[in-house]
Amino acid sequence: MFFQKFHCAILVFQNKKGPHMIHIAPPTVCEFFKSSYYLNTHLPPVDLSDKELSKQLLDKEDPVTAARAQQVISSPEVQKALSETFTYTPEGMAERNEVLQRHGFTLLSSKPNMQTGESLPFYSVVEHPNLPGWVIKSGATRIPKDQFILGPGNDRNEMAHFTENESLLRLEMAQRVLAIAQKVQIEVVVPKKKLVAYANTERGSEPSRKYCVLCQKVDILSTEITVQTIQNMPPEQQKETAKKISTIVQKAGLVDASFDNIRLTREGKLAFIDTEPGGLMAAKKPGCYHRLFPPKGSSVEKCARIGLYTLITHTSKAARSGIRGDLSCEPGLEAFRAEVEKNYKPIASPKFSKAKIALSIVSLALIPIVNLIIAVVKKIFTVCIVIKLHFANQAFQQEQWRANRLNPNLESEHQKKTASLANRFFAAVEGVPYRSPVPNLA
Repeated sequence: MFFQKFHCAILVFQNKKGPHMIHIAPPTVCEFFKSSYYLNTHLPPVDLSDKELSKQLLDKEDPVTAARAQQVISSPEVQKALSETFTYTPEGMAERNEVLQRHGFTLLSSKPNMQTGESLPFYSVVEHPNLPGWVIKSGATRIPKDQFILGPGNDRNEMAHFTENESLLRLEMAQRVLAIAQKVQIEVVVPKKKLVAYANTERGSEPSRKYCVLCQKVDILSTEITVQTIQNMPPEQQKETAKKISTIVQKAGLVDASFDNIRLTREGKLAFIDTEPGGLMAAKKPGCYHRLFPPKGSSVEKCARIGLYTLITHTSKAARSGIRGDLSCEPGLEAFRAEVEKNYKPIASPKFSKAKIALSIVSLALIPIVNLIIAVVKKIFTVCIVIKLHFANQAFQQEQWRANRLNPNLESEHQKKTASLANRFFAAVEGVPYRSPVPNLA
């Protein structure tokens, strides 16, 4: 009865579209137990050592442009603005925006104000007149350690987790998308991505503080014109386009499969313009322990589920605008959505691994007993987190009521505390797709 009273907790965090409220509820013991037998494919960790990343440097193929780019990004102020961990506070965003604009950069990205929801320019993607034909993307860590930011999710309470090296791993993901497209014989456009090192970096610095990513500009349609172009297609052509996108999203494990990142060119080709892996990939780590137990990202299967579900929801104008609520299909996209849903349905429920089941049988019930014990422990652990979140929210509301006004310092401390709990909760339910009676993460 005590656990049932705290069935779920509320989290208020920032995502790509702004302030966002979700309810979280832990899976059942049965759901934890079943997840032990799901088929999960993980990619090997990616080597982000200087030796390996040097192969991705632009100066290997275009030293003139690379030298010009290095000069543009390496003044101390610009380097600091582009290499430090992202900040999402209006003050921090405005400060970095001002630095880059003062040095002649044009800001190409935007983020909503966490307090008001108003769209503000954002410094993560820029261009400079001295680098025609290229877009500069910051290679910095995008998630501050004391914050929790919601990633794309689905109707199975699964969520993508961004890692500290997302920006650099987009190069590896771009190559993966291209390789899969060639294998399944689908013609796609993926902008060339190369690295440029800052001229002034300290020895031993993290890769995210050493490099910027240069992306070659391609002639693509805007998000809304891409959608309108698909709407104007005959139903059969819509289905064919949706099938091609769904195939690549599923096989590559492309998480953020929205029309912001998947466009059409003026010639009608598919263009995958942003290839952050969204937790699919992990960076190699040094040490004997990590050689024995290499770090791994989320499974390809999980990322495929999230990617296709994201694509389904983005046939809704509300979802593309970042508005919660009505996710019904926009008129004219019915055939496209139906095809994506057709592809999502068979993978929405995870498949069981025959090898894991066979091993459990051979173990004479030892493995199932261990898995059951782990499931019970995880259930208790996640319920305890939900209870802590519930009381943390209550305490915060009471403190705000006593202050009779919004206290930024109090709110910041509350965000840090709940961010730590949220990180632990989602780490515990990683690889456990489940349904709950509370709103999902989409």
